[in-house]
Amino acid sequence: MALEIKTPPGEEPLSLAETKSYLKVTGTADDTLLTQIITAVRKSCEDWTGRALITQTWTLWRGGFPHRRRDHLPHDGYFELPVDFADAAVRVLDIPKPPLQSVTFLKTYNAAHAASTFDAAKYFVDTASEPGRIVLNESSSWPTGLRPANGVEIEFVAGYGDAASVPDALKQGLLLWIKGLYANRNWLFELGESIPGLAEFNQHDVPPPVASLWAPYKIYALGGRR
Repeated sequence: MALEIKTPPGEEPLSLAETKSYLKVTGTADDTLLTQIITAVRKSCEDWTGRALITQTWTLWRGGFPHRRRDHLPHDGYFELPVDFADAAVRVLDIPKPPLQSVTFLKTYNAAHAASTFDAAKYFVDTASEPGRIVLNESSSWPTGLRPANGVEIEFVAGYGDAASVPDALKQGLLLWIKGLYANRNWLFELGESIPGLAEFNQHDVPPPVASLWAPYKIYALGGRR
């Protein structure tokens, strides 16, 4: 499975003005720096929680579709999954980066690398579940004869919407982390760089107070929260 962002978010969950108000910063000398910190922390929040905050468009590549398998037991035996469970499992494609807003298309590629758009009437897009899902209709079946790698392309739109729609706990965590980073900005950023980098920042764990705010939103694996 591979993910590629097609359309990044058009805004950040926090504006520069509200961030400066929270930090009690009145001047403009650090506006560029703060803007970069806001973006960096938002990306870290999305990586840590497994979510998309502001509306954004992604491409998901899959090797194929789910299929029935035999689950092996410790003594080299095996059993078939219950028929109802197996049938349901092979009809579901989990979509990462919740919350899912919509699926733009689902395409497949054959051995000759020719693309075909799978009829949207043959599946249901479940935006209520987390993560969101594509669920194949009972009367339909997944395409076959796919190329050996990246045979399925799914374009989808994810995120809570605009900045006002992002949960307050996530935004409060962003502000707390930004406050700590800004307070230690002389350590975080190398002096003399025209565009500050975040190499050091990316090597550090989410601060515990921030993690406690974000934990209820964390997606540990496709299939839901833990």
